[in-house]
Amino acid sequence: MKPLFATRDANDATWYALEYATDFEPRADPTLDPWVSPALDPTLFYDEERHVLELLPVKPAKEADPAPGLAIDVDGRVFFVDPSGRTVLVRCGSSEKELICERGVLASPAGLALDRRGLLYVADPPVHRILVVVPDDGSLAGILAGGLEEPVDVAPAPDGRIYVADRKAGKIVVFNGRFDRCGSFAPKDVEGNLTAPRPISVMIDDDGAILVADANFPRLLRMTPEGEPLGEREIRSYIATGESVFLLETFCKNRGPCPPVFHAAVCGPCRPARDGGESLAAMQREIRLHLLSLGHSFQTSGSFVSAALDGGIPGIVWHKIEIDADLPEGTWLKVQTVTADDPSKLGNLAAIPTVGPDDDLLLVTASDPKFVPFEDPGLVKPRMPSDVPDRLVFSPPARYLRLKLTLGSDGGATPSVRAIRVYHPRASYLDLLPRIYRRDRESAFFLEHFLALFEHVFTDIEDRYELFTRQLNPDAAPLEVLNWLACLIDLSFDPSWPLERRRALVQAAMELYATRGTPRGLARYVEIYTGRAPVILESFLERPLQPAFLGLPGALLGSTTHLGPPAKDDSAEELFLSRWAHRFTVLVFLDDACDEEVTLGVVDRIVTVNKPAHTVHALRPIRADARVGAARIGIDLMLGTREAARTLLGGCTDPTGLESGSVLGGDAVLGESRPQYPRPIGLSI
Repeated sequence: MKPLFATRDANDATWYALEYATDFEPRADPTLDPWVSPALDPTLFYDEERHVLELLPVKPAKEADPAPGLAIDVDGRVFFVDPSGRTVLVRCGSSEKELICERGVLASPAGLALDRRGLLYVADPPVHRILVVVPDDGSLAGILAGGLEEPVDVAPAPDGRIYVADRKAGKIVVFNGRFDRCGSFAPKDVEGNLTAPRPISVMIDDDGAILVADANFPRLLRMTPEGEPLGEREIRSYIATGESVFLLETFCKNRGPCPPVFHAAVCGPCRPARDGGESLAAMQREIRLHLLSLGHSFQTSGSFVSAALDGGIPGIVWHKIEIDADLPEGTWLKVQTVTADDPSKLGNLAAIPTVGPDDDLLLVTASDPKFVPFEDPGLVKPRMPSDVPDRLVFSPPARYLRLKLTLGSDGGATPSVRAIRVYHPRASYLDLLPRIYRRDRESAFFLEHFLALFEHVFTDIEDRYELFTRQLNPDAAPLEVLNWLACLIDLSFDPSWPLERRRALVQAAMELYATRGTPRGLARYVEIYTGRAPVILESFLERPLQPAFLGLPGALLGSTTHLGPPAKDDSAEELFLSRWAHRFTVLVFLDDACDEEVTLGVVDRIVTVNKPAHTVHALRPIRADARVGAARIGIDLMLGTREAARTLLGGCTDPTGLESGSVLGGDAVLGESRPQYPRPIGLSI
């Protein structure tokens, strides 16, 4: 729970936002007062991976079946299990033939998959093995066995590992590229509710994670390659955003599960641009997602009770509640609130029974206050995501508020609650009317809620204006708006620009335009990107102050007097100007040589766009070193310091802080012993 007192709407109202696991999950500390910790029914759970509160899935009455065996390679050939379930066929355009002609090799093929080497993997559950087939001639390249009980699906990963879904054993078995078994793990969800896994399909996600479909679970289980749970995913979320690599037209109506019809006349090249192994894994995942049919069964009801929310002022009028949720068909939400100036009167609400959608009031105990329904009769009709309407809080004015959220379903789906916002204090348009409108209590109650309809619409419009104003500030604008603001003032960013430097560039845009083409403007622009001001050396400042005269005054060597024929046809004056005029060098300071290529490329682009058109520039990286012939005093080379260094030979620093020992060149030398005769003080040999 995060009180966002620094964030206010157009009516100067603030809110509590419930959107994290700590806002929904009960705390285990028994010493806490009951109103300090939220309460959650065992039929609900909070998914920290997807950040949603949902009803728990339950085991369906019938297990889901594995998807029909189907695979397609990057050349357009389609491999599928014959509808009779006895052999594997390969289709190329309009022609179709058996892949393995030898009888008795396959008992009852199931899942099919291709790897980056072009090998086809065929799961054969009755004989407890995976056959590795060369698609060109149907010969066997290997066998994956190693204790498999019922392998129904297989998925080669781009890194060479092979994952096998063993339904009977309840495990995902892992093989390496040499077909050796190298481990296994049992699929599980984050909450540990999957006690008897029955994996029927395995897939590889784009980031290398393993997706497993379980026969008794309505969602895909997402895990690391080592088997650690990463959360759950809805199949429809992948289908909605995935890249379709083939077109499903229809299933056979009378022959049962069979491969779809592909719109491909010939085996033409349809190679995606990505890596071959990744393309095949994505293609295999798309096929699985289109063909899988998992059972969807959820708990029918569950309630969440928040911790006590503190309005800060006794007798404060709480405003409204907003819910960000998805409500599929057949689901509903019900919110109830209770208020009190003393939080102890809010009661121990951890064991509140589940309510149905038609209940109006809920009596907690004989002494506790009633929960007031969020709306009458309490149903929120299914709507589009994030389109759940907000409602006023009907509970009496008080400092503390607790809310109860009930999630309901017909069992076929679950509501997904992402966040809840509770606003306070109330912004009432009734306060803007004369007091005569408050004389009658009932009419004032009606009028306040009637005006709340207009307040809701107008506040939303005012919030949009304020949001737009904030987004015009480069310090607060998100990345997308910041890029849009930059386009308005004719600025563009290299992909290597971090967000903070983009903000600084937009803020300094007026200054940069005022000094564009000057050394100060160029230095400021480069400093915004690199973080350090560069040094710009103009070549005309480095030309000799006085010309060298030879003989009589007026004889300029190289101009009026020549010591030999010139190397070029250009005059000495032209050569003189080409060396010193309209040229400058930008010294760019680099702390790390690893990013030199990227940094110098961006700096070169900055200088090219902003310098005068008739000038020529050069870049020189400056690192923390000094080179004879390339070092400049005061830039990357310092001669001497304020105090000469003293190199001690032997001795140590005594407790008084006085140094003891010998100083090389002062009272100690390296070499042979010196002759014993007087010498001037301060000299050493």
